[in-house]
Amino acid sequence: MKNNSLFDMDAEQKVLGALLLDDSVAYKAREIKEKLFYLEAHKLILRAMKELLDKNKPIDLVLLRDLLEKQGVLEKIGLNYIASLTTIVATTANIDYYIQILQDKVLIREIKEQAEDLLKDIGSKNTAQIHNSVTMLHEILVDSSSTKDNYMDASEVEFEGVEHKSISTGYRKIDENMDGFRYGTLTVLSGKPSSGKSTIINAFLASAIDSGHKAFLYSGELPTEIVLDWFTKYVASEEDIIPYQTELGARYSAPSPNAIRKIRRWIKGKLFLYNEDAPADERSMCATIEHLYLKFGVRMFILDNLMTLALDAKDKYESQKELAKNLKNLARKYNLVIILVAHPKKTNNGDNVDMFDVSGASEIVNLCDYELFTQRIIDDEEGKDETYLLITKNRQTGKQKKRLQLHFDDIRKRLYSCPAELNRVYRYDINEQQSMEDIAPF
Repeated sequence: MKNNSLFDMDAEQKVLGALLLDDSVAYKAREIKEKLFYLEAHKLILRAMKELLDKNKPIDLVLLRDLLEKQGVLEKIGLNYIASLTTIVATTANIDYYIQILQDKVLIREIKEQAEDLLKDIGSKNTAQIHNSVTMLHEILVDSSSTKDNYMDASEVEFEGVEHKSISTGYRKIDENMDGFRYGTLTVLSGKPSSGKSTIINAFLASAIDSGHKAFLYSGELPTEIVLDWFTKYVASEEDIIPYQTELGARYSAPSPNAIRKIRRWIKGKLFLYNEDAPADERSMCATIEHLYLKFGVRMFILDNLMTLALDAKDKYESQKELAKNLKNLARKYNLVIILVAHPKKTNNGDNVDMFDVSGASEIVNLCDYELFTQRIIDDEEGKDETYLLITKNRQTGKQKKRLQLHFDDIRKRLYSCPAELNRVYRYDINEQQSMEDIAPF
């Protein structure tokens, strides 16, 4: 089939070949829409590539072949044809150039379609119908996109019931009430200083990584080495914790050097930290979230905390509102789990927590799907020191105003509600044969 004005066979093949040939550009498959391809076989190949990425698998010929065979379309496309795509590409450095060619061809097809619609039975159309067609054609030419992208026929949506996918919080009773952190949600986590937020964040991160997800943490108050130190202490198994003594004689417990080595290897490529030297503004943070998902398939993002982000000080609340909207849109667009940590209002006495006791723009609470509060109640006279995790908003299952009491183990550095959570063994000692490399913040 030769190229014509409506499509470019060579460009389509080179884009697919580049995605298949080089893992460093394979992430671009997430960004490419099927409509860029004119040939149905190429659309099927791209769809399979995206499915592999969604399952955190590399795009290679063997996995692609197996998936297309499972889908029953391999014979239709031809294995030899798929393999030949990699021989067409001289370099993957020009993939953006060929993607632009495909975008231009889509524009030409849309213009042609709209022009044909304008001329079809033009004698039987009234002036309003003609004006509407001309307006749509003008929008295509000016904006390089068709307004048809803004809507779809509901009957064409593939729908066979909702499949809820979630990431476990690490706390069984919270999971039972919230169904974990569902994909596509924004969570607000709040609580006073020293109420356990950092420890609970480690629980969220560790649970996500242990279940096969990738995670990201921005910490605006702690340097990356302390963040990693606290996380390492949290996930270490009991047998890997050994006693130490300072030069002044103070005794403490911490993971052994061997455990630290294994944990650091376990999180390689799975846990990303925001670079302390990078600007922590709304634009940079949102761009980083999108990049990490598209390139590495990171699913959980924790921003700790709202007050440390460099937002517009002149219109603080409007900037916070805009941030929350952008985070929610990213979560929905890519099916992410985003957790935003925010301080509680100073007027909150810590005993009776309300949904709107979060400091900042009220729209943050309105936009979020979950809201969690850490609460620590200390009474020196009664010798009481109790920590709770509260569900103050739960848009997904509706179960809220739930309170889970947590206990702190000073040796394990864990907050837990049952022995299973205290004694949970994370799988950091798997793949012992992998080589050790330092973990660098993103």
